[in-house]
Amino acid sequence: GKLNGNPLETSMVWSHKLRGFREEFSEGYDSMDNPLDYGLGHEVLNRLTFDLKDEVVSTATKFQHVDIFDVMEVPFRSYAFYQKSIARADDEITDSYEYCHPELFKPDRVLYLGGVLQSSFLGDAPYHEALVHPVMIAHHNPRRVAIIGGGEGATLREVLKHNTVEEVVMIDIDEELISLAKEHLKEWNDCSDLIDSNVQSCFDHPKASIYFCDAMKWFIDRFNDKSNDEMKFDVIIMDALDPNDAVDIVDELYTNTTFLQSLYNGLHDDGAFIVQLGEAPRLKSPPDEYGSFQNRARVIHTLESLGMETMHPYAEGHSGFFAPWTYLGAF
Repeated sequence: GKLNGNPLETSMVWSHKLRGFREEFSEGYDSMDNPLDYGLGHEVLNRLTFDLKDEVVSTATKFQHVDIFDVMEVPFRSYAFYQKSIARADDEITDSYEYCHPELFKPDRVLYLGGVLQSSFLGDAPYHEALVHPVMIAHHNPRRVAIIGGGEGATLREVLKHNTVEEVVMIDIDEELISLAKEHLKEWNDCSDLIDSNVQSCFDHPKASIYFCDAMKWFIDRFNDKSNDEMKFDVIIMDALDPNDAVDIVDELYTNTTFLQSLYNGLHDDGAFIVQLGEAPRLKSPPDEYGSFQNRARVIHTLESLGMETMHPYAEGHSGFFAPWTYLGAF
């Protein structure tokens, strides 16, 4: 159809709603265990406020369910500007600013693992720059770096921007997730614009060594004591699940003293440890020791007891997680 002689661009807005009675009606039901009712369902599938909502991929790997969506919502993106940016070559608007700079008007791409938001196109740079650079800059000469998790490749990308780095060891258990990231999250792991880089993907960078295995076992096997000097790191970055996620492995990551001891043993004497610690406390939040972020308190106390001399918590508010996000640098 046409409006005032101009063609009408149509789009479909849809919502996915679960049928039946669940919470408070079904004994033992917990919405946080159902990605269609919590996280992905609440933040993407159920909502009707998006001007654009497209499923990019929804699949299960050996370890988790992966969902990637393109979404667009006012005021963060304009659907009308987006339409101009992808106009056909024979349209009259191909001389528009939007058409000449389509990268500025793309939808937001969001990644959910197990129904929990992990990363977004608009929040990628704020989150990963805040995670990596403060401590990397604070260290006087970070040459060997380890990354735990970080399957999108963005943490690896930011580490490789430091010209002092000679080797980055990345350990992620889910090889299928990294394959999906190479295909569908290319901006996250794009190293084509790094100085002296001759690869497109950071996963293929000559300074990067990728291990597809259990990071806890990897560190414990190599650093059960402090004698393995040749393999020690200047910086270790833990970009794993949030400390309050309702996943069994989370408790192990943040409270397993043997694992945390191996991380401490794996650092040089002047080394640094970086970890993301989830949503920042609100004004009326209880102390972490008594609320839903007990794992955050435990990991801080454990690192102090292991011998970390200084702890530097900080927060960043533009990562796209619906709340400011916290990090910890330990030296």
